[in-house]
Amino acid sequence: MKQMINNFKRFILLLGDILILFISLYIALLVRYLEPVNQEIWNIHWPIFAILFILWLPIYYAFNFYDLKRSRNLITLVGNTIKVAIMITVVAIFYFYIAQNYITITPKTILAIIIIVTSIIQFSWRRLFTKLIQIQALEKNIIFLGYDPLITSVIYEAKASGYKAKAIFDENYSNNYQAAIPVITDLSKLPEIIKEKNIEQIVIANSLNSKSTKLLFNNLNLRVNFITLTHFYEILFQKIPLSNINQSWFLENLSEGDKSAYENQKRLFDIFIALLLGIITLLFIPLISLLIAITSKGNIFFKQIRTGKDNKTFKAIKFRTMYQNAESNGPQWATKNDPRITTLGKFLRKTRIDEIPQLWNILIGEMSFVGPRPERPEFINELVKQIPFYKERLLVKPGLTGWAQVLGPSYGGSEKETLEKLQYDLYYIKNRSFFLDLGTILKTINTVLKGSGQ
Repeated sequence: MKQMINNFKRFILLLGDILILFISLYIALLVRYLEPVNQEIWNIHWPIFAILFILWLPIYYAFNFYDLKRSRNLITLVGNTIKVAIMITVVAIFYFYIAQNYITITPKTILAIIIIVTSIIQFSWRRLFTKLIQIQALEKNIIFLGYDPLITSVIYEAKASGYKAKAIFDENYSNNYQAAIPVITDLSKLPEIIKEKNIEQIVIANSLNSKSTKLLFNNLNLRVNFITLTHFYEILFQKIPLSNINQSWFLENLSEGDKSAYENQKRLFDIFIALLLGIITLLFIPLISLLIAITSKGNIFFKQIRTGKDNKTFKAIKFRTMYQNAESNGPQWATKNDPRITTLGKFLRKTRIDEIPQLWNILIGEMSFVGPRPERPEFINELVKQIPFYKERLLVKPGLTGWAQVLGPSYGGSEKETLEKLQYDLYYIKNRSFFLDLGTILKTINTVLKGSGQ
């Protein structure tokens, strides 16, 4: 239910953007010709710009324009709006350059006006939208049944997403934790509170005992929705709370038998894109190789054993970004400002250029474009001892990019960061689909353009 609501909100934002784009086109024509826009002028321009607008929409997604959390932050929204304006300008220049032989207009002034007007209106639209979903009258009231430490973070995130937590029902409460909302120990008051507070959803924080189950069953007529805390957390944060899952969670949520058609389609997509990008990047490989050779000693390519799907090992190929003999003291995690990385290597990593040779790993089926990061066997052997369910990330092929890479911490060099990345990996494994893959790739483009790779 919560996922449907969030998707509906994003859909409203998308519809608003489409409307804004065409309104901006009309305003641009009005300013350009200084007279009412007649049908002839409109018909000449709108089909040409409609194609351009379609090309712009993925850029909005890549730069988190449909991320409700990021849109709430004023500084982040300003930064994203500026970045988007720059990117859509670049795309527009390429579009009109390629299409110049097929169109009869060269709308430089109109394009400039559209970009300025669109940026201003879209920024205002997002500010207005985030304010609207936070209006108290539009908030959905929820209560928690049982207590869990995750509730504290969930309360604030839920409020920002249009939900308001009214109470926690916990029969075992004895002042052993500080709650941000009222705690009610008398479970029999649950129906009364549901009516009084107009509760629409109950978040179940722990396993229900027979008493709680019977009470909820006897009050089905109150027509509230039920959701587990684990699922609610997953929807809000787009990751799986590792502390709240067990082996049963995997049995209930990972329907691997239903993924065969998706996996076959993904394999065809991997082969096609790997061939296409491979042909394009062939032109740049000699230059990159030359720069690596003249800036530091060592081989051009770096091969390293990594662990793939079903714990099978393979040789991952990358452009070398570290100094020769960088691991003479044994395997080490990459860290921020790692002294082992060359000056050129820092650039190659930030732009993900160092991973171009892994197109070969994708082509022969050892990797995919999207999936958990392929890790070294030495690290995996240690991490499976420290972090529960770490080995389950090997259920799918490793990826050139992944959900954890675009949303998780920059580095996985500590147990805490590795644990957080695993939560994103498990979210991807559970929810993987064509659209999640496409979204991950678009967000990766944003990472490449910002130069924030690792």
